[in-house]
Amino acid sequence: MTSAALKKNITAIVANINDKSFLEAVFTIINTKLYDDSYTLTIEQKKELDKRKGKHVKGESKSYTWSEVKKAALKTQLAIL
Repeated sequence: MTSAALKKNITAIVANINDKSFLEAVFTIINTKLYDDSYTLTIEQKKELDKRKGKHVKGESKSYTWSEVKKAALKTQLAIL
């Protein structure tokens, strides 16, 4: 069975289930899979982060406040729209 067919079947089955605790359990499983935050850095990524951290600790790099980051992100987002 294809992934698309499985999704369709699961959706149809879940739509007919009224057991709240079972649905909560299914939701937990799906949510965990959807937002799986287990991520491993490559050796190169780890080296780059260590290099950037070292520059930051020595005061050799620019840092930004959370407010500055949010403002820049919103400005970028508006420019895209």
